[in-house]
Amino acid sequence: MGAWAFDETYGSSGAEASAAPTRQAREQALSEARLQLPAGVLRHGRRSLSHWLDGVLEANALARPVALPAQVAQGLAQALQAAAQGSSLLPGLADALQQAQALQRMSTGATPQRTLVREGLGLLMRLADLESDWAAQQAWLDPLTGLPGRRALLQRLQSELSRLRRQGDDCCVALIDLDRFKPVNDQFGHLVGDRYLAAFAGALSSSLRSYDAAFRYGGDEFVLCLPQASEQEARGVVERLRRGLAAKPLVKAEGRELYAAFSAGVAALDAHKSLGQVLGEADSRLYAAKRAGGLQPVGVA
Repeated sequence: MGAWAFDETYGSSGAEASAAPTRQAREQALSEARLQLPAGVLRHGRRSLSHWLDGVLEANALARPVALPAQVAQGLAQALQAAAQGSSLLPGLADALQQAQALQRMSTGATPQRTLVREGLGLLMRLADLESDWAAQQAWLDPLTGLPGRRALLQRLQSELSRLRRQGDDCCVALIDLDRFKPVNDQFGHLVGDRYLAAFAGALSSSLRSYDAAFRYGGDEFVLCLPQASEQEARGVVERLRRGLAAKPLVKAEGRELYAAFSAGVAALDAHKSLGQVLGEADSRLYAAKRAGGLQPVGVA
């Protein structure tokens, strides 16, 4: 908690240091992140498309059509599904999928070779750009939890603030701080603490709408971006998360079931306020909840 600053590193002292990921946890989280964001799908689609273009150039497209492999569009559909939760890549992936589907239909008809090559090269360049953007986005993931980190948070909030100023859409942020996380580390060790944080991040992500997004700010602090939600609706989302976490254990350690509880502060984006001001309001409300003894669903200024 405290003053908000969008630096590019995660916390390195106090509670944040106690959450430093072990090599095993880091490798597991990175593996899971790759499954959620399959950059290899785009790479495979790009290679399939390149091979298809070679075949088109070798064949007379009018006499012997060369159908575009189905895995190009299938891979894009898979990537689109994986990126559905708040990704800035969504529009480009959707356009590329439509382009691939159109090219697949063209490739089974009497489309001139020159047209197929032109359209195929255009799609190939788009796939290369998407693959590059996807890799850059992956680099912003927190290695322990697989959630996007601070830089991704800033980019997303700036995008939502611009949308609010253009269209007037509501959007709220919720700052979440785990209650009693330090005793988990102290009693069960940092490896269990890492599992606890990763499980909490997974519970957040699985409980949100497809257009919401969860971010790890550092240590045991997380941020939710909740578009199309008023402050009252955002408080309802946070309260639902709190009840869900209280209903079942987050992890098990040494034969004991460990549950998660948190305090939170909610604030709405405002066209007349900077992101720092809005986050400062949420931070103040979170601090008020902590001072009230923790276990508060939402702090009130």
